[in-house]
Amino acid sequence: MRKIIYSTLGVLLGVNVLSAQDSVRVTTLQEVVVSAARTEQPIIETPRSVTVINDDAIRKSGHLSVGALLNEQSGLFVTGAQQTPGTNQNLFMRGTGSNQVAVLIDGVRVIDPTSPNAAIDLSEISIADVERIEIIRGGHSTMFGGAAIGGVVNIITKKGVRPGLTGEGSWQGGVFDGGGLVSTGSLQLRYGSRSGLYASGSLFRQDARGLDATEDHPDAPSFTHDRDNFHKMDATTKVGYRNAKWDAWLSFRNAYQQTDIDDGAYADDDNYYLEFDRNLFHYHAAYSISPSVRVTALGSHSASERFYEDDSTQVSAGVYDKVFATGTYYGHVQTHELQVNLIKERFSAVGGGGLYREDMNFDNYVLFNDPQFPFEQRSNYDTIGAKTTTAYGFARGKYHIDKFTLSAGGRYTHHTTAGSFLTFEVNPAYAVGDLLIYGSVSTAFNPPSLYQLFDPTPGPSVARGNPNLKPERSTSFEAGLKKAFTSGSYLTVSAYTTNVRDGIEYVYLWNAEKEIEALDFTDARGDRYINVAEQLMTGIELEGVLRVSRQTSLRGSASYVRTAVRAHPADIPDADTGGHLVQLYNIGVFLDQAMEQEQLVRRPDFTALAQLQHILSDDLSLRISYRYTGSRYDAGYDPSLGPYGALRRLDVDAFHLLDFSAIWQATKNLTATLRVENILNEQYREVVGFRTRGRGVYAGVRFSF
Repeated sequence: MRKIIYSTLGVLLGVNVLSAQDSVRVTTLQEVVVSAARTEQPIIETPRSVTVINDDAIRKSGHLSVGALLNEQSGLFVTGAQQTPGTNQNLFMRGTGSNQVAVLIDGVRVIDPTSPNAAIDLSEISIADVERIEIIRGGHSTMFGGAAIGGVVNIITKKGVRPGLTGEGSWQGGVFDGGGLVSTGSLQLRYGSRSGLYASGSLFRQDARGLDATEDHPDAPSFTHDRDNFHKMDATTKVGYRNAKWDAWLSFRNAYQQTDIDDGAYADDDNYYLEFDRNLFHYHAAYSISPSVRVTALGSHSASERFYEDDSTQVSAGVYDKVFATGTYYGHVQTHELQVNLIKERFSAVGGGGLYREDMNFDNYVLFNDPQFPFEQRSNYDTIGAKTTTAYGFARGKYHIDKFTLSAGGRYTHHTTAGSFLTFEVNPAYAVGDLLIYGSVSTAFNPPSLYQLFDPTPGPSVARGNPNLKPERSTSFEAGLKKAFTSGSYLTVSAYTTNVRDGIEYVYLWNAEKEIEALDFTDARGDRYINVAEQLMTGIELEGVLRVSRQTSLRGSASYVRTAVRAHPADIPDADTGGHLVQLYNIGVFLDQAMEQEQLVRRPDFTALAQLQHILSDDLSLRISYRYTGSRYDAGYDPSLGPYGALRRLDVDAFHLLDFSAIWQATKNLTATLRVENILNEQYREVVGFRTRGRGVYAGVRFSF
């Protein structure tokens, strides 16, 4: 294994200047990126770690989801991407949590305000209608606001500006280990007039007869062993106008999916399902006042609804828990922003401001249908007023003299509960030909979620929600280099460290007058969200492409990150805890003394990718990919950690995946694909208690006109 890893690194470090074809690239350093500085500039000139996954790479990947595509990128790890279709997909970047990464669609952040930490489930975003994906690593709250501690993923959708009617359709079907089946189809139509008007629409459907997603466990037997099915339908429309001065469009996207889910790790359930429905409206209007001044107004409105029903769970042969439960969760998010770009010969700047608003509500019903102990409860947030508004202004400028460039910016943010605060970034860079050496210092923030602020669940002394929560704040340092070669080969290297203060933790509160060993249920004082933890992430990343010949190229990446969390009793906010003893639920530790724990859960310490592509002929290309995901920890409930129990860390082994794909260009307008994932059928885990897909074989066709 070490030889393979070292060989990959050696290839990256040995990048040379051989000739090649552009058709095999995922990204090149001359490609334009918009997101990093909110203005167009080549990647080689961007003083941060950036990856662009273009339309060609998306189509040739053969992946069925955005999560699976992101899972191959340096510094990123997506749980659920290799599990049964419809599984919740959480994105971790540079060791930060899924709620500390900003996910955007066409430059506007999308979240799920009804989830406990507001993080979006990537399974709701289909690969259809995506033109490219821009990944910007590191703290970027100055440009993109909340959650951008680990980085930003901007998913940019297609436009229809080419004159005339064009279209594209595709179908892909597959079978994976254990009898799972999946079928995916999409259709896209685009029309453009010579006057600049255009319209487009797309449909996407995915159906899966999934796996029995639950792992067996001797202490938690499951007797249902049903297959978890998944159905997804997306529809998008876009109308716009584009000429020398205007670039304006409106779009609507509906995403609906129904997923069979289980009752947790090692707990199968054939009567439990989840539905999710989101309507997303976007607007964008940009006007060039002059060649050097451009004004843009953009925004969105998202309305989401999540519904679940659990009609009794089988706990042993012929025995059910007699619980019926349903819940409906409603969330709304609005963004409205105005931006001005200024471009001069040596100086460029961008500035603007806007409003960001989110609210949520839910209605839950639980019935315990036992004649001896009947129980019925209904709860909702109707009278809580779970909403926040964020107002902000930002500015960033770049000035260059010969080979030296300095970029700097700042953002002022006012949050209705978390107050006002500033973030900034400074990026010096020095260029010598196609070599860029850069550094950065940046701060970022992650505001508390609506659940963390407003959850009214009562306790003996405090409610679970905490309106006094502060945002998580981070400081990041990064240094790196980018080298492009005339052949199209390139190499990027970056090293970074990130420190997150005021981490928001879910805690149990206990009677502080008793010894920990003597605590019992009568000593419980409630549970709450508080600011208490500090997170530390330090890592290094390499990414590059080697053009071996006109027909052959090798893409590779490697990432190492060391993570830790620490907390101290002196940091406990007594006003929020009443002076009670604090137990950190997520790691089970009682905070009666300073603690530090290395390697946060679900963050692999080392990941690597090697992808070899060879063009056999003008119409046939082959690709083989090797991916390594290092060992890590997951979280599992341990009843021995205090009277109520808590989460403890569970070891998860490293795994290797070997994939193969072939693309045959049958005609100018017809392409056929074959893909085999996990060729060796390695049995591995992403999340403890749930199965992964094993070997999968997929075939597909794509036609265009």
